[in-house]
Amino acid sequence: PLTRPGPLLRRLVKAAPDASGGDLARLHALAGLVREAIQYEPGWTDVDTKAEDALEAGRGVCQDHAHVFIAATRLLGYPARYAGGYLMMNDRVQQDAGHAWAEAHVEGLGWVGFDVSNAISPDARYVRVATGLDYREAAPVSGMRFGAASESLDVSIQVQQQ
Repeated sequence: PLTRPGPLLRRLVKAAPDASGGDLARLHALAGLVREAIQYEPGWTDVDTKAEDALEAGRGVCQDHAHVFIAATRLLGYPARYAGGYLMMNDRVQQDAGHAWAEAHVEGLGWVGFDVSNAISPDARYVRVATGLDYREAAPVSGMRFGAASESLDVSIQVQQQ
């Protein structure tokens, strides 16, 4: 449901180039269109935000970029999946959140990563923890509780070379 295409997503896909320049070039151009359509801005979306809603808002985070890219890629006929994990940053070890990117299956290459938010393909600095159809399938923590008890979760993330 998080990657179900709507009219805004279909319009975005119509703006994508054809495959005459090759699949990889087409997908990189699509990633650029997604980045232009959704400005990176934390606090506007959450884990339940759908791709179409992020496009309508015009702002979001890496998870939204991944969902929109995945939905658009699938509309173009490529298998695509959500990847969640961490990104080792050059300027810090302590981080506020995990990271998300998308992967598309390209004939002859296999699964190719697209980090729309950072405008690069994942490299050795990326730590993939899980993949799935969308965030819900690749969530780092999930579960259920019964009863009226309250809960809280405090997470500290450090990503560094060992």
